[in-house]
Amino acid sequence: MATYHLRIKNDTKPNGAKVSAKAHADYILREGENSQKSDCVFQGHQLPSWADGSAQKFFRAADRYEDKGNRRYKEIEFSLPNELMLEQNREVVDSFIACHLTNHYYAYAIHEKSGAISGERHPHVHIMFSKRLIDEVEKIKERPAYKYFTRAAKPLKGEKVANFERRREHGAPKDKRWHSKKFLYKIREEFARIQNEVLGKYGYSVRVDHRSLKAQKAEAEERGDKFLAKLFDRMPEECIGITSSHRNEVEVSYLKHTREIYRKKFEQLFRQDFQEKVVMEEDVRACARQAEILALSLLSSESYKSEEFSEEPLRKLIQKILTEFEKVKSLRKKVVTGKDAQEKSESEYLSKADRNLLRDYERTLAEKYNWETLMKNLSVPSEKQPKNLQAFQEIERGVRTRISDLKKTMVEMYPKIQSVEEKMKNPYRLKNVHLVTHDILQKNLEILGELKNVSEELMRDVSDYKNLRKKNAHTIFSFSEVREKLSQQCRFLKTEYEKSVDEMNCLRWKVINPMRAISMAENIFVHGGLKKLREEKRKFEKSVSNFERKLAEYQQHEFDFKNANFENSADKIQEQYYLTKEKFLLEAARQNLQNTKNFLESESEKLAKICQTKEARQKISVIAAGILKKNLKTANAYENAKVRSKVLSRKLTIVKNRLEGLKRNGSRKLRKLVFRVDKPAKESVKISSSDPNFVVDLIADALNGNENAVQLVAYCPDNYLEMEKSWSLMSELDKDELIHKKIMRDL
Repeated sequence: MATYHLRIKNDTKPNGAKVSAKAHADYILREGENSQKSDCVFQGHQLPSWADGSAQKFFRAADRYEDKGNRRYKEIEFSLPNELMLEQNREVVDSFIACHLTNHYYAYAIHEKSGAISGERHPHVHIMFSKRLIDEVEKIKERPAYKYFTRAAKPLKGEKVANFERRREHGAPKDKRWHSKKFLYKIREEFARIQNEVLGKYGYSVRVDHRSLKAQKAEAEERGDKFLAKLFDRMPEECIGITSSHRNEVEVSYLKHTREIYRKKFEQLFRQDFQEKVVMEEDVRACARQAEILALSLLSSESYKSEEFSEEPLRKLIQKILTEFEKVKSLRKKVVTGKDAQEKSESEYLSKADRNLLRDYERTLAEKYNWETLMKNLSVPSEKQPKNLQAFQEIERGVRTRISDLKKTMVEMYPKIQSVEEKMKNPYRLKNVHLVTHDILQKNLEILGELKNVSEELMRDVSDYKNLRKKNAHTIFSFSEVREKLSQQCRFLKTEYEKSVDEMNCLRWKVINPMRAISMAENIFVHGGLKKLREEKRKFEKSVSNFERKLAEYQQHEFDFKNANFENSADKIQEQYYLTKEKFLLEAARQNLQNTKNFLESESEKLAKICQTKEARQKISVIAAGILKKNLKTANAYENAKVRSKVLSRKLTIVKNRLEGLKRNGSRKLRKLVFRVDKPAKESVKISSSDPNFVVDLIADALNGNENAVQLVAYCPDNYLEMEKSWSLMSELDKDELIHKKIMRDL
């Protein structure tokens, strides 16, 4: 947490001697003999008009007119957050004064210097004020100095408050709250609140606490925060002023030694606490990933997709699984990793320029990694596609050049990055970064606990779902049931296959090959000029087609004119006029087309020259690589859809073959039997009879004569299901059928 220091002092030295108010004002405002000191960065005051804006004049009057036994001033000294700039620290001072000193005359000075022991930047403020109030009388008309510091008027007998005239003739009353310990505790609490509000306003997560180490330790133990509880288990540090630090070398040496011990203890406790939290986070994440994998495996299985959920328990359980699955995904996004917590807390103590530098470095590093990953994932076109292969090689050269440029940029940026890292090793910053990191990870524990509970509940529910399906699984099937189940599988697989084919066809047109990527990149490089040129060429081709059609029509008209017999010369002249006009228009159109052709050819040559320079080819290859990088996800999705459609096609073919086999082999004898998977005692094969599709497939294979399946399937007459001894292996039935078929052939 940030440094908290607030001390209220009177106008006396430790030995009881009085301190001159004017001399002390000179000291804090760096006036007179103290004017050589340059650590005073800002001054402010609220003074009566007779002081002419001079704190020295006001406090000289206090020295002169206050009674001998009275306090001539009080001083409040408090530290300001090291994180904040001067203008921001002024907000802390102004808010404090607005809370407690608006009805007092005061002067203050903000000092900023390096700490005598720590060497750190140490901004702090000294506020000198008179305990006398700016009462109603003073607000209406200020008292002269000699009256202001005299005794206040006391109420006469029968009066609660002295009358206005008598109060004017006497001094301003003193604020008695400054004698109350409760009020002083309240001031400490208010200062902590104000400081924390301003820190929060400017994006800092670190906070101050006005309470004792004992109270903070008790609260940490109550919250279960072992790190802070151990951290606060120490003796409070005594404040040594600048004068004492120069005079008493023994005390300074002891304090430095104590601080070094505390720093080492802090580092050790933080490392231990950070490691414990990171290990916990990794364990919970692993548990959540396992739960997600189990849930996804269930939700993507064919048995789940084809399940009708007619039973109420199954329907409720699957709804619960879906809800928990979504909750696990949502909570995983909220979990903050140890690395993210460190980066977030470090960013608070970096300047805007430093943050931008780190962001640029990380962006450059990520871009380099992305280009390298792209080259690994892109498939090289075959030699049968020479144009695509040539385009790919051009893209590869451009990407390698880009990666080389990024490496050079990173080398140039590295010294600046090292400088930023050195800044972050500053002990004060490092301590606050660790505290903010701890606070983030401590709040993260609640999310981790909830995520762990939900993940474990999800895994239990998935297991319960599988057990419930296993318990309700249909293990004995008749011939007609086997055939119906296979028909259902066939319909389901056909639907899934058609979906995958539609998806594959939809994605196919979105996949960009290297040659097309180069073409798109060239168009981008010339700001869409190639696309416009292609559109103009299409329009030109259409115009040429129209011209050829009109030319053919003109030639036909000319032929008809030559072979026509006109009754009078007027008709001939009129027809000849129309032919001449048509010929003239065609010649004009021909000339326009030739001009357009020449323009398109010149424009095409111009764009080709622009794109053929060495610098242009490098930029075009990088643009093309970027296009392929964006398209990589679509290309992978297309490949996955292609593989899925092949797998589904193969499965569909197998199921269709099973159905056709059942139609051929479905004898009357088999139709009167029921079947189940019955592993022989001598076999050690594991049978998953809880999966209906597996059991049905195995029985169908056995009925179709598959030797391996026959050894695992048993049959029984439909009327003798209750008798276990009625079950026999399919091999015996096959023997009977083979003998029967042989007899039939012999006959």
